[in-house]
Amino acid sequence: MAPSVQTLVLASASPRRRELLATLGVPFTIQTSDIEERGDLHAVPEHIVAAVPTCSLALHDHPTIRAWRKVADVRQQRPEQPEVILGADTVVVLDGAVLNKPADAAHARSMLEQLSGRTHMVYTGLCVCTTLPEHHLHTAAYAVDTYIFDLVASTVTIDTLTSADITTYVATGEPLDKAGSYGIQGLGGRLVRNVVGSYTAVVGLPLPATTHLLATAGMTGLHDPVQAFQGWLRAHRKETVLWPSTLP
Repeated sequence: MAPSVQTLVLASASPRRRELLATLGVPFTIQTSDIEERGDLHAVPEHIVAAVPTCSLALHDHPTIRAWRKVADVRQQRPEQPEVILGADTVVVLDGAVLNKPADAAHARSMLEQLSGRTHMVYTGLCVCTTLPEHHLHTAAYAVDTYIFDLVASTVTIDTLTSADITTYVATGEPLDKAGSYGIQGLGGRLVRNVVGSYTAVVGLPLPATTHLLATAGMTGLHDPVQAFQGWLRAHRKETVLWPSTLP
């Protein structure tokens, strides 16, 4: 794919995704999508369903489909601009059920009680749209949008939590805007016993997979994702290796 498209747009309001993307060293702007809040969820085209990675979740819960919806919505908001648009979505899954953001403190408490002492899956879906405007059909110029996808799965084990542990954590307010009611990069990291797989996928933007998709889309000058992850850990005053089984 031609490396001529260099403008990068992050289709997310998440400060965690913004912070992680910044570690890769390329400038970007932010344009958010409220498509899920609007409920404007049209049927997914068959070619998109065929292209996204396989996932055991229902289509409406598939994080890569969710990421695609955000990216496609942002692309509609910026129809004249050739650029790369990145979107991501993270879901927490326990016993096959998706634990989204809690509705309130009581809901957050219920989720944490379910997760206590158990292992669950975290899936982060990625979508990148590249827009290549320099195409011609007969005499008319037209833009070509190309979508590429990925899906990263990590396994997270939560310590056995006491009622007081949960009460104290919920009182911080941190769980209220987090899928699964915990933020691994914040105070919620103290509740986590182990992560197998990508740590940054659990945070919300898997750096190795993101780097690969952006490079495929023609972005250049990207930092090495392992070095970016190590710098992010130092910035957050975390150990270089959180758990032996954890990757960037």
